[in-house]
Amino acid sequence: MSLSKITLSAIQQAGAAVFSADAELKNSVKDYAERVNAAMAVNPFGLGNDTLFENWKLVARLSQTMVGIEEELKKVHALACELTGDDGPAAHALPALSAPLSTPLSTPELLVATAPDTAPTDVVAKGGQKKASRQASAKKPAAPAPPVIGSNPTKLLRHLERLLTTRDFVAVNLSAAGLATGIPAGSVNAAMKKLLETGQLLVGPGGRFKLVK
Repeated sequence: MSLSKITLSAIQQAGAAVFSADAELKNSVKDYAERVNAAMAVNPFGLGNDTLFENWKLVARLSQTMVGIEEELKKVHALACELTGDDGPAAHALPALSAPLSTPLSTPELLVATAPDTAPTDVVAKGGQKKASRQASAKKPAAPAPPVIGSNPTKLLRHLERLLTTRDFVAVNLSAAGLATGIPAGSVNAAMKKLLETGQLLVGPGGRFKLVK
């Protein structure tokens, strides 16, 4: 029995919440560091400096803890993705397949199917003699097949089409993209590389991306 889509969605929502909390804690650590530096610059011997410094260390430890939670949740999400999917029919539920009937080679249907195609022949009378000419049908060149990029790159491309444009390069958070699309953390980089190789994305300065078309 595989996990339901509702369960996977709940894990993804939890991952998004942890990601947001981690970002806010990192901002708080930065703010506390600026406040500690400002307080030390104004009065290095201030009695409130110790409390401010301890609070800064506490927020930093919370941020580190949140990073660990985020990593563990990524593992949970990856395992859940492996357990999520459409279950195939059980062995007892599969219909019995009868053996294919052998078709005699001399049946009219087979003879018609295997008979070589012949092009129509135009007969032109000239000088009392008839000349036969075959008209070769002009074959149009087949349109090039679209590149095959696979399931994970396709999911990632559909997600990025909502974030990126063809004009400006935009930074992409691969961890958030993996949580939003359900792609395992170890496969997000491979999916992004595939999109670059097949010409679906362009990478610009600073590791930013934009759509090709």
